[in-house]
Amino acid sequence: MPKLIVGVPSDLLADAKVMAAKTGNPLSSIILGLLAGFVKNEAGPLTGNYEILLAYSLGRISAGNAAHQLHLDSESALNKLTLEAGLPIPRLGLQETEAMRKRFAETMDKAAAVPAKVSRH
Repeated sequence: MPKLIVGVPSDLLADAKVMAAKTGNPLSSIILGLLAGFVKNEAGPLTGNYEILLAYSLGRISAGNAAHQLHLDSESALNKLTLEAGLPIPRLGLQETEAMRKRFAETMDKAAAVPAKVSRH
């Protein structure tokens, strides 16, 4: 395999080594993964990152998957990027919406079962 020499600021390299150790992955593997992702994204029919955002917006991939592919650290960053690209944030699927409705109803039932404290002023 050919070798590549890249200049990296020492503070960035130190932080990258710490993060690599935390994940248990060699730094070289992380760099290869990022480079492969960049090539894959840019070689797609749409401009790489836009393709991922579009797939997320259409509900084809999860928020976690999209954030991972775009190397974002949060779902809110993903949603901001999606909106900046002019794409809508996807709606939850029917199963997720129904699960949320059930959890809300259960919470309301539990709250109703707790006797109200009467305060005297």
